[in-house]
Amino acid sequence: MAKPSDAQNYAKIRYQLMVADLAVSWTALGFLQFSGLSHRLAGWARQTAGSEPLALALYLAVLGVALYAIDLPLHFYRSHSLEHRFGLSRLTFGGWLMREAKRTALGGAMSLLLFEGLYLLLRQAPQTWWLWATAGWILLSIVLTRILPTVIIPIFYKSTRLDNRDLEERLLRMCKRVGILTVGIFRLSLGAETRKANAAVVGLGKTRRVLVSDTLLENFPPDEIEGVLAHELAHHRFRHLSKGIALAAVGSLALFWLTNQALFFWVEPLGLANLADFAGLPMLLLWLSVVNFVCQPIQNGISRAFEWEADRFATSMSVSPGVFASALRRLGDLNLADPNPPRWIEWIFYDHPSIGRRVRAADRAAGGEVVPRLAGGAAEQAAGS
Repeated sequence: MAKPSDAQNYAKIRYQLMVADLAVSWTALGFLQFSGLSHRLAGWARQTAGSEPLALALYLAVLGVALYAIDLPLHFYRSHSLEHRFGLSRLTFGGWLMREAKRTALGGAMSLLLFEGLYLLLRQAPQTWWLWATAGWILLSIVLTRILPTVIIPIFYKSTRLDNRDLEERLLRMCKRVGILTVGIFRLSLGAETRKANAAVVGLGKTRRVLVSDTLLENFPPDEIEGVLAHELAHHRFRHLSKGIALAAVGSLALFWLTNQALFFWVEPLGLANLADFAGLPMLLLWLSVVNFVCQPIQNGISRAFEWEADRFATSMSVSPGVFASALRRLGDLNLADPNPPRWIEWIFYDHPSIGRRVRAADRAAGGEVVPRLAGGAAEQAAGS
């Protein structure tokens, strides 16, 4: 495993940054709402724009820039400085700026679409908006899942067909054994940006494909790559994606209904004209953030249950006992995962079980056999030579 001092120090700083992010975000949203700045901004946007949708777009643009500027110091430290400090990132400052521009543009476009749709529903269906919002959220989740590998991922990462025929056939056989149809195995270029490794099965139907990072291919032997893929395939075999969407539908319905009840308690006190008055958007964002934080342990608990099921499946599908445990150890090293975080931290913030618990469970499932780390040649073995 990675040196506990490095992994634990890295994790400790990230925990502190999570708390700081929440504090800064909640404080900023509260100040914008209760200082009257949001009302003045909404009034200016309505005077400037010729319609309510255009006024909302103008308001969102200014609000988004303000919130981004407030969060930028913490965000830069978390996503760039900290990653370089611990040797995880290979991005230059220019590369970080380019990635940030893409992320901000995509996030801004998505936010505009979501909030224009939400406030349209609040204007046109003030009594039933929460039902329509739930349906729209489910539909959007399915669409995004389907277009993820063909539209969204290519914005940030280059992917090409795996050029190792032996390994490709081996991974395709694994897909066939599990009963998951894919359009192929693709090499995902992560190595120019990070040393972290990963694999994923993304998309739905005709867009479903296997993505294997170049960092995984270069640092893992074929048996372990197969084990990591088996874990990802298990999520599809056991329909974790469909179950997740169904649970998200129930959760979204409850959240939007609860929000509908809560909105009435702050419309009049905040001096809003009605539910569709976007001058109350900071309060709405604050409310949603607090509710999400409160519900996070439940969401993460469900996710960890799915991950445990995928781990057990991957162990059972490995070519020999202990291979999956060895793959987890190597992932922990590359990704600098905290092997044993405090249980309360794992309970609140982790959507995966800690790497230490996963390794111990995989070792037990393998009958206690531990596959020794390869002394060298991982890249050549991963290449199938």
